[in-house]
Amino acid sequence: MLLSAFQSEIDALNARLLKKDMPITAFNSFTDGLQPDQRSREHFITNTNLDDDNLWVPYANGIWFQPCCFNVTAGGFSLVLKGLPGSMVGTHYHVGGVHGYTMRGRWRYLEHEWIAEPGTYIYEPAGEAHTLMITEDSSEPMIAFFVVEGGLIYLDKPADGGFAAYEDGFTLLELTRKHYREAGLDARKLDLLVR
Repeated sequence: MLLSAFQSEIDALNARLLKKDMPITAFNSFTDGLQPDQRSREHFITNTNLDDDNLWVPYANGIWFQPCCFNVTAGGFSLVLKGLPGSMVGTHYHVGGVHGYTMRGRWRYLEHEWIAEPGTYIYEPAGEAHTLMITEDSSEPMIAFFVVEGGLIYLDKPADGGFAAYEDGFTLLELTRKHYREAGLDARKLDLLVR
């Protein structure tokens, strides 16, 4: 009884602290929609088809992705990202690390001097705000593979920006399922990518 009352006081204190100090104003309550026994924790392989326009999920103006894996344990994901020259992914930061490998085209972060080209591997530590841009002089669309270890927090402006949106493996799974349904693709195939 005493332990229960003590736990209630701790819960109330945590609730007050979260309301006061929590920087993110809204969370998505989306789940992967699978029962625990439907999720596989086994090794798996998947294939992408970079030439099939139907498989590219629209993400931003001139930006698409093909999913490879949705990590429902940590909220991360892996995907192949495609972008037309001059297109951008809004300013954001990652709550976990990111690994990337460029297969085609040229891209960069506006906040850095380097330019990624075919064969470039990058590692991004968590917490740095950046704006991905496919360079105007890229002779072809950029195609890169990314492994994202957690969510992204989009900012409303590049310098001293506030919270604008949150994206993770759950929200991308939801977006991909919607695209598959609208494109007449079998959305059940996406369940195989949930880990």
